[in-house]
Amino acid sequence: MNGWRAVRAVALRDLRAETRGGELIPAMTQFVVLALIIANFAFDLDRVSAPRISPGVLWMVIVFTALIAFGRAFAADRENGSLDAMLLSPAGAATIFLGKALAAVVFMLVIEAFLLPGMAVFLGSPINLEVVAAVVLATLGMAALGSLFAALAARTRAREILLPVLVLPLWIPLIVVGSRAVEEAMGGGALQGQPLPLLLDFDILFVVVATLAARFVLDD
Repeated sequence: MNGWRAVRAVALRDLRAETRGGELIPAMTQFVVLALIIANFAFDLDRVSAPRISPGVLWMVIVFTALIAFGRAFAADRENGSLDAMLLSPAGAATIFLGKALAAVVFMLVIEAFLLPGMAVFLGSPINLEVVAAVVLATLGMAALGSLFAALAARTRAREILLPVLVLPLWIPLIVVGSRAVEEAMGGGALQGQPLPLLLDFDILFVVVATLAARFVLDD
């Protein structure tokens, strides 16, 4: 329970800081709207083509917004020295990492809460519980890996370039399985090959590995 309270405290700290600044969510929401408008004019979508095109648009927007959200997870704390102060607390590196990853997940879920209804409005994409479940499960795994490599990239000057180079190849399994799940769910058919349990397995693996590795990345 003490560990969970520490994770929640770190996450709430990041959420309050971003809420006061008021920069990330409005900027990412504007990006989502612009991306959907461009996709609406770029593709001639109908009921047949929407399930094939919409998953690509969905994951493209999620990947770009995730890179922005996770890139900010550790950068500001590295610059002002607050991360070193948190590491001196009894919470521990793994707890701090989980708190920051949880805050990044909340940011992404807020953006996805705008993205999915926006796709239904602009692109006519069918949105159902299977689509939402696939997006949420993929977001959890992406947050674990993204926050880990954001902590590593924050030590360098070229973190905006280094983070995509490090994390994008590792996101490929989540994106491939997630896009297949979304495409099948939007098509109205049954999910073949159980992609949702596979995404859950990826989440467990990535969260455990990233939490263990965070001790070495943050304490280094």
